[in-house]
Amino acid sequence: MRASLAIAALLFSAAAQADRTAQDASARFPGVKALIGSIEGASVDAAGRFYAVDEQRFVDLQTGAVLFDTQAAGLPNTTFLAASRALRNGHFLVGDAGDHKVYEVVPGYKGKPRVRFQSDKWLQPNDITLSANGKRQYFSGMRWSEYQGDAWYSVGKGPLTQISNETTRPGVTLKRINGIELSGDGRRLFATSAHNEIINGGQKPQSAQVYSLDLDAAGRPVKGAKWRMVIDLYEAVGKEAALKSGLDPDGMRLDSKGIMYSALYGHAAVLAWDTNGQQGKKVELIHLPTIQSPTNLEMGGKDGRTLVVVGICKKQNPQEQDKACVDMIRVPNAGRAITDLRKR
Repeated sequence: MRASLAIAALLFSAAAQADRTAQDASARFPGVKALIGSIEGASVDAAGRFYAVDEQRFVDLQTGAVLFDTQAAGLPNTTFLAASRALRNGHFLVGDAGDHKVYEVVPGYKGKPRVRFQSDKWLQPNDITLSANGKRQYFSGMRWSEYQGDAWYSVGKGPLTQISNETTRPGVTLKRINGIELSGDGRRLFATSAHNEIINGGQKPQSAQVYSLDLDAAGRPVKGAKWRMVIDLYEAVGKEAALKSGLDPDGMRLDSKGIMYSALYGHAAVLAWDTNGQQGKKVELIHLPTIQSPTNLEMGGKDGRTLVVVGICKKQNPQEQDKACVDMIRVPNAGRAITDLRKR
């Protein structure tokens, strides 16, 4: 594994010299103005349109139209929206991390949405990924201050089932699980894991990785399979820089060729890395012009190759209130989600 990390570091040093350029996309996606600093849960529909949530609203980023408002729907104040995913039928799954639910939102419907999933055993959920046909759902969640995390899945109309946090590394289990994503063939599940330590009386992230888990043809964890580490994010970007920025992995999304784009919260960047193969990882760090803490990202647009990143804006001074920003990157391949949604 150390040899793989050394290769990754060398590849990063070379790739960093030719970073792709990210652009401020606030003018192109004025809907970001309808969202507050807790912006999260970027998603895309089959037409290539982008969406995001904050604590209370689910919004069309192109127009600012509010598709779901928790207060208008009469939901409790404990509701906290954190994730969204488009379905093939034009509906959306929207995750409620506060009340441990996932709603099915129908555009244009103003009443209380149908609850698709619910469990008091969930830590949140915080993020969602779907299989190509949308019939397999995978969820992540965490408690930040306790660096706890969980992952769950449902196949078909089956019940929610928790996935073990056990890894192939002796004595190591997944900690705070935030980002979650599924491979294009549906046979590998990816999840982030991060660990906090108390530094000068406060908690700060000190390490972060991405792990993968093998799934069977039905979408369930292979019997006896354990999570295996596929990339150490702190090593990939440089540990000193990661510790200085407080890098904390958030959402991540695959393109149709197996390239993962990981939002590096606190680090003002997105990491692109190759999930194919076993020997080292080709990585590229893409710096963001307006976002300090990216929370989520997705690929869409007419050709599926516009990567939209959402998160907390950079500040002129620490006293500024958190505001929502959106940046944009043109990437070589269409996203996995939009490619799957456009399949017939």
